[in-house]
Amino acid sequence: MFTATQKPKRRYAASGALLAAVLAAGFTAGAVPSETAAAQPITAAATVAAQAQSSWPVVKSGQRGVDVATVQLLLTAQGHTTSADGVFGPGTAAQVKALQRAKGLTADGVVGPKTWAKLIVTVKTGSKGPAVKALQKQLTDNGHAATADGVFGPATTAQVKAFQKAKGLTADGIVGPNTWARLVNGGGGNSGGNPGGGKLSDADAYARLRAAGIDRSSTGSCTDRNRKNCTSLQDIRVGTVNGVIDLKKKSGCGVVITGGTEVGHSAGTYSHWNGYKVDVRRTPCVTNYIQSHSARHHQRGDGAWVWRVTSGGRTVIDYADERWANHWDITYY
Repeated sequence: MFTATQKPKRRYAASGALLAAVLAAGFTAGAVPSETAAAQPITAAATVAAQAQSSWPVVKSGQRGVDVATVQLLLTAQGHTTSADGVFGPGTAAQVKALQRAKGLTADGVVGPKTWAKLIVTVKTGSKGPAVKALQKQLTDNGHAATADGVFGPATTAQVKAFQKAKGLTADGIVGPNTWARLVNGGGGNSGGNPGGGKLSDADAYARLRAAGIDRSSTGSCTDRNRKNCTSLQDIRVGTVNGVIDLKKKSGCGVVITGGTEVGHSAGTYSHWNGYKVDVRRTPCVTNYIQSHSARHHQRGDGAWVWRVTSGGRTVIDYADERWANHWDITYY
């Protein structure tokens, strides 16, 4: 249920606008480029645009999940046959290094922005093969279900266009650098290296939260991700939703989400826009639980004190006390 009486949240630079600007790099200024390249490895101009996209996920040895399977399928499409089991083991690392050497990159076996730019393949209606299957897996992981049969038919085209429209891209059904970047942008992870997990649709995320007794509220009584006075759950991480549910179960408090993945928050890899953060209403019960189950760690530049939870020497949760906005800004890593 949404309320119109909630105090306005303090907002920062619109990360959605920043991302759109980055994605447009290397193309005609002021326009979102149409991806009209043929179904073949990306062109030099497209490579520049892809390299300019700073938020490609880093995929490396030890990780598992959809992003790993995507790397494996794209390696096969590039002639470096790899089993698409979603596990980044020694065989995958060897094939990544082989691709990197062939493309003149540092052969470190880590798939970062430069390797992604050489790895992706432009596909469209009529395309077939492992690159299409990788696309279909990413579409499903982004909430646009597609059968992973490796055939780019009408159903896949429809889902691609729906995804492009949702992301503010030209809905031409062609999957080139910009669409690939938005598909894998920090996403597609799973257990064992990307705790954030895959991304959920707004409806799926809200259903999971409501089933756990968690509600959301916005100053605008809306869920549009592109409006900063809304509270959207579109593209929120599975791990983030599970984290909030865990907070509810362990604390026994009433939990209300007042900020999700909508524009208007600060940018960054572990950001609201990328699905790793939520704002939770600041109540005495929630505050008492957080402060008794985490350690006060540091004060941010905006004055918020951060309370941190670690496990095995790794940060797993940061709770930032944004008292002025009456919420806890929570990051699940």
